[in-house]
Amino acid sequence: MTRTIRQSTVIKAPVDTVFRFLSDPTNWMTAFPGDSEVTDLDIKPDGVGTSARWSAKAWGIPLHVTHEYREVIPNKRIVSKASVGPVITFSLEPADGGATELAVESALEIAVPVVRVPAQALFTRVNEDDIKGMVANVKSLVEGGKKAVPHASEATFTQTLTSSDSVSIAAPVETVFDVVKDPRVWLGPDVQISELVTTPEGVGTTFHAAWKVLGIPLKTTHEYIEYVQNSHFASKAALGPVFRVEVTPEDGGTRLVIRSDTFPRNMAEAAVDALIIKMSEHGQAEQLAAIKARAEGSTGTS
Repeated sequence: MTRTIRQSTVIKAPVDTVFRFLSDPTNWMTAFPGDSEVTDLDIKPDGVGTSARWSAKAWGIPLHVTHEYREVIPNKRIVSKASVGPVITFSLEPADGGATELAVESALEIAVPVVRVPAQALFTRVNEDDIKGMVANVKSLVEGGKKAVPHASEATFTQTLTSSDSVSIAAPVETVFDVVKDPRVWLGPDVQISELVTTPEGVGTTFHAAWKVLGIPLKTTHEYIEYVQNSHFASKAALGPVFRVEVTPEDGGTRLVIRSDTFPRNMAEAAVDALIIKMSEHGQAEQLAAIKARAEGSTGTS
């Protein structure tokens, strides 16, 4: 899936003036709202291959991206590709009165939902306010030398981070579900479960979960918000993701899928969540293997 953001404006300056401004990436990179720095500038004679390193901060966390011009058509178009992040296209057309119509398009290939994405990729998800502010600032800088939108917006991060893994188990669905419905099983031995209160219908079951990340103790409460016997259940953490555990028949046995969906509020939280997901990949595989062995052992299958 490609996420595309488009913004346009009319600048009271000739096309060649606007093109010269954009030919130096320093000008449009620092036109983004907020403070930023451009280093390693390398301008090529024909434009193609021109590059620069853009540094800024998102929610206090340093961000570094290198852009390179992949296509340059004088007074017409510049296409710049980020090392991690979007392709930004600047298109220019003459407008009435010697002005210039500038259109800016930011296109980013993303997976939906995002699965195990690097933190740097999360940082470079330029939002619509960023592009809108940059276009407004390019206009104001060309026309008057000052930014019209000096400060960055505190837009929230709306992309879901998903981690999902599965295993085939040589045991009936009913057996696997009976084993895995216990949070001490599906969350694994590294999570300490306490104050477990179950309900006859499953929904409303609650418990406390405690674990450590990089030696830092964490604790939250869980509640089963969905529960269908021998099919699936979902557990919502007060701090953290929504977990979904699902069993389905497969070739005389069962396919078990454990998935977590995390909803970070901003880029900083997204970076931390992405790191935790990456760190937990190995443990998730071991956890599924342990569940498989336990379920198959309960039926005498090896």
